[in-house]
Amino acid sequence: MKAALITGREQVDFAEFPLPEKAGPGTAVVEIGRTGICGSDVSAFKDGHDYPPFLSGHEWGGAVLDVGEGVADLAVGNRVVAGTPPACGRCAMCRAGHAQRCEGLTALSFGTHPLTPAHGAYAERITVPAEMLIRLPDGVDDDQAAMIEPATVALHAVRRRPPLLGETAVVMGAGPVGLFAVQLLRLSGTGRVVVVEPRQRRRGLALELGADAAVAPGAEAAAAVQHASGGLGADLVFDCAGNEAALTAAVELCRPGATIMMLGVASGSVSVSPLAWLSKELTVQTSLAHLNHEFTVTADLIASGRLRTEPLHDATVGLTELPRTLADLAAGQDHVKVLVDPRA
Repeated sequence: MKAALITGREQVDFAEFPLPEKAGPGTAVVEIGRTGICGSDVSAFKDGHDYPPFLSGHEWGGAVLDVGEGVADLAVGNRVVAGTPPACGRCAMCRAGHAQRCEGLTALSFGTHPLTPAHGAYAERITVPAEMLIRLPDGVDDDQAAMIEPATVALHAVRRRPPLLGETAVVMGAGPVGLFAVQLLRLSGTGRVVVVEPRQRRRGLALELGADAAVAPGAEAAAAVQHASGGLGADLVFDCAGNEAALTAAVELCRPGATIMMLGVASGSVSVSPLAWLSKELTVQTSLAHLNHEFTVTADLIASGRLRTEPLHDATVGLTELPRTLADLAAGQDHVKVLVDPRA
């Protein structure tokens, strides 16, 4: 079986691995349905920074082919999605009552989990720790399953700072996470949602998915936020872009006393003006990835039709097309979400 690994700058290696059939203790073998190409995959391909093999294809869903000894809550045929392991209950953070900060939550991402796979889901099958798998409700198809992970990134951020009824929220960036954030803010009772995005097509998607306004950065954004907020400025800004320009603009668009939620990952360092933050008495929060139980919330929202994925889905490619697709996305091709069918 071949699995694609992002191994360096503009480099994808197709490594040979045994086709998994039997699961070992605590694991499950999953046949992959679809895998989403994440922005972090594109960044690793473009910049060449070290990228753990398991992250090469970490947005995926599939069907269980086999379960190992000690796995009691999964069965062959269950449709599942890749999630985050639950809190261990044993580490120092868990014992101190901070289970949401469990030291094991990022173990798979950094390769320190004892059952971390040698590759990600740019492959036909994968053997993973059974504890990370989330069973899917009926009605969620393969394409939707592959977008549950980025949707849960947005859900985690909205749950960390839910809007008060009637508040004005701004979403910086209309990529997958930003477009899911728009929908979740709407579901959470936000009064008005303004999206700031330089690309016209993505602004159109934001409006389709519930934004009250979708505008280009700069003077147009400032005017739209002033109009939406009655001249006060935004109560809440979600920075889903992860760059210096977006963070600077987020501060400018806030009213005094507002909250900025940072969930876009900036590459490298950015400059900030502490005086600008301090003069407005802003609350700056951050949101990292997601928690195990949040995947079920996201999956249920998708199954019920309240959270839409299909407008984000631009294309599906086969595994052999992955290097070219990554190169196109790294060069700026305006696809919101491309999925990979590893069997094609």
